[in-house]
Amino acid sequence: MRIRKLSIRNFRGIKELDWSLPTADIFCLIGKGDSSKSTILEAVRYAFFPQWNLTLNDSDFYQCKVENAIVVEVSIGDLVEDFLSLNKYGQYLRGWDAKNGKLVDEPDDGLEIVLTIRLTIAKDLEPKWLVVCDRHPDGVPFKQADRNKVSVGLIGAYSERQLSWATGTALAKLTEAQSLNELLANASRTARTSLDADRPNTLKNFDAAAAKSQEVAKLLGVPVAQAYKAHLDLNSVNLKVGGLALHDGDIPLRQLGLGSRRMLLCGIQKVGLEEGHITLFDEIEFGLEPHRISRLLKHVRDDKRGQYFLTTHSPVVLRELTVNDLYIVHSKAGTVRVIPAYCDGLVAHEAQGKIRSSADAFLSRKVVVCEGATEVGFLRGYDDYQVGKGNDPFSYHGLALLNAGGASKIKALAEAFKLLGYEVCVVADGDAEKQFSPAHEAELEGKDIAVHVWTEKLSLEERAFQDLPWASVIASVKLAQTVPSLTVYDNVRSKYQKELDQDVGTWVESAELRLAIGKAAKGCDWFKDITRGDLWVQAIGPAFADPDFSKKDIPTKLAKLWTWAEHV
Repeated sequence: MRIRKLSIRNFRGIKELDWSLPTADIFCLIGKGDSSKSTILEAVRYAFFPQWNLTLNDSDFYQCKVENAIVVEVSIGDLVEDFLSLNKYGQYLRGWDAKNGKLVDEPDDGLEIVLTIRLTIAKDLEPKWLVVCDRHPDGVPFKQADRNKVSVGLIGAYSERQLSWATGTALAKLTEAQSLNELLANASRTARTSLDADRPNTLKNFDAAAAKSQEVAKLLGVPVAQAYKAHLDLNSVNLKVGGLALHDGDIPLRQLGLGSRRMLLCGIQKVGLEEGHITLFDEIEFGLEPHRISRLLKHVRDDKRGQYFLTTHSPVVLRELTVNDLYIVHSKAGTVRVIPAYCDGLVAHEAQGKIRSSADAFLSRKVVVCEGATEVGFLRGYDDYQVGKGNDPFSYHGLALLNAGGASKIKALAEAFKLLGYEVCVVADGDAEKQFSPAHEAELEGKDIAVHVWTEKLSLEERAFQDLPWASVIASVKLAQTVPSLTVYDNVRSKYQKELDQDVGTWVESAELRLAIGKAAKGCDWFKDITRGDLWVQAIGPAFADPDFSKKDIPTKLAKLWTWAEHV
């Protein structure tokens, strides 16, 4: 069975969510932390909870407002024959229009037959599971045995129970019909007999205490039929199905490492389930090295009988999956949206390659599209500078820096991320108007995308060496001189076309020299990688305290960017 539509109301961090799922087997939920990705998985698990004793409390309600009932509706297709019977749920069947992602109350030709399961939890904390449709809004109970048949399993941080034969676990479903209760009752009786066999040695002190208790009983007139002795009480030590667990030799597999346990559970969930399964895998990367993540995801991709819902914060997972497997979760004031990552704009811009090279951006809430590595490094350094002043870092605001890899790629990337629901800002040079023009700027700003381009058609390096105090200009040149592959003096001398002392410290400020240094820095790639861009800001950090510098183009635009990061 497979989920086709999911609706959630008033559950934990979700006030409302409506998600029509495309026809697919893998749904990897990504996005900023606290966007309710794990809550979506929990809602699905609760809708098909295989036991009757679902434990709930007031904190499960959105903002703890228990007067607003929790309602989870899941429409499932690819149904088992048993569910189609008129004696079962045949009167509640509905239709699913996969092409348009719509639910139709009456099944019809060309539509997939589905059932809608509704879980309702009111302030009495008593869960009610119903199969519903518009024709029969009161519904009919969706029984525990039928919830179990859907085979929904959650693999989370605490899944040791899944390695036992407890009710509803994958192992229990793998086990052929057998009276486990009788088997375990016999085990309890065997333990009683074994303990009695060596009573003189093993229970000597316990029987002595029992004899004293017998004397007290007689004194108080309590009848003694035979003789008091220590023995196992079968009711107290009654073994239950959940106590039968998977072992490797004598070692219970619950003692495996977290990653190994989760990989094993994923495999067990698949094996032997003829009707398929729905596996929920929260934070799939936990406890796993990159090579084992790769192996696990191959297992997931190869399983054509299961539907998988994954969550992740790992760039490694994103690189292993395809863009078609990824779904971005956004949450604003309790309204949660799930957006597929394969939007037209991003696909047109080689989405798969961008996910693999810049996976961090897809795991954020805000994206700054930078023209190149220099801008990324420069902004990282500026982030450190702001943190040094006591401000919250970019990461606190859910912001990621994305290297577009050239001016010609900025517009498409910014539009695509905006389409995917991210807040987007652009930082670009002003010297490549053919690739990123003022018309492009205006078009992006019309789509609520902030754009920061250095004035006078200058690159970052050229603009910086026009704006910086002279002491910071010299500090920048000296920083470039620490890179062995750079011939900094020769670079500047070739642009300056005048006599120039070899000692940078003796250079005298002039408009011509500033211009020459800027052209040399740009043309000879002084800061054309993230690390050097970052170090550059560290070198010029004192300039930001200069009141004259604060009025110049670069600090003004950086201040606007910081305000955007803090408040958008």
